[in-house]
Amino acid sequence: MKFTRANGLTIAYEDRGSGPPLLLLHGFSLDHSMWAAQVAELERQYRLIVPDLRGLGKTEAPSASISIEDMADDAAALLEALDIPAAAVAGFSMGGYILAQMLVRHPLKVRAAAFVSTGGGNADPPEKQEARVKSMQYVIDEGTAAFADAFVPQLFASAYAASHPDEVGQTQEVIEGQHPASIALLLDAMRQRGDVAYYLKDINVPCAVIGGEVDALVSAQIMRELHEILPGSTIDLIGGVGHMSPVEAPEKVSFALDQMMQRAGMWL
Repeated sequence: MKFTRANGLTIAYEDRGSGPPLLLLHGFSLDHSMWAAQVAELERQYRLIVPDLRGLGKTEAPSASISIEDMADDAAALLEALDIPAAAVAGFSMGGYILAQMLVRHPLKVRAAAFVSTGGGNADPPEKQEARVKSMQYVIDEGTAAFADAFVPQLFASAYAASHPDEVGQTQEVIEGQHPASIALLLDAMRQRGDVAYYLKDINVPCAVIGGEVDALVSAQIMRELHEILPGSTIDLIGGVGHMSPVEAPEKVSFALDQMMQRAGMWL
C-alpha cells in the first residue's frame, strides 16, 4: 500500500490502473481489501483509488472522535493529495454515508456516484441509534473477535456463507484485526450522522444504486427508495445476494460500476 498525508492524518491507499479515476470507499469495520475483485476487474480501464478509512486497516486512527463528515473530508483531501480534481466515487454501506456527505460538502469532487448496499443519506432512526450504542459497549467490553462473531453472519446471504467459508473467514479476520476503540468510534459516527437525503434529490451527476435482494442490514426496499430519490439513477438489485455484494457477486457489481463509469465518461 501507499501512504500520504491528507486532512491531518496519514491515509493508506491502493492506487491501481490508469484512466478515468474511481474512488472506492469500503464499509464499516472492513478495509480496502473488500474491493479486491473490483480492482482486479476494473484496473484495466480505470485508475482505482482504494483507501483504508480513518481508524481502519493501516490508516491512522484519531484519538478522540470520528464523524462521517470527517471521512468525507478525508476522501476529498486524498483526491487533492493525488492531484485528482474530481472522480467517480463508489461507497459501500458506511462508505455510502461518506459518499452522500461528499456530495454535500465537496460536490465538485464527485463526477458520478455509486451507492452500494447502503441507504445513503438517511439518518439513523432512534431504534437504530440505540442498537449502535449497545454495539459500542459490546465491542469495548468483549473485543473485536466477539464482535465479529456476532456481526459477520449478518453480512452474507446464508447460502453464500455456507458455500464460501474461505471468503467469509477472510472478512472475519479483517474485522478481528481492527482496534475496538476505532470500531466504537465509527459506530458512534454512524449513530450521529446527519440526514442529507433532502439534498440527494437535487444532485446532477450520474448515479447508480447497487445491492443484494436479501441484504439483512439494508433492505432492498431502502435501496429502491434511494433510487427513487436520486435523479436519473440506475438500480441493480442482485437476487440471492446479501449485504456484501462486492464479494458475493463480484462480476455483477463490477459490471454495474463499469456501466456507471461509461455513463459518466464525458465528465471524467
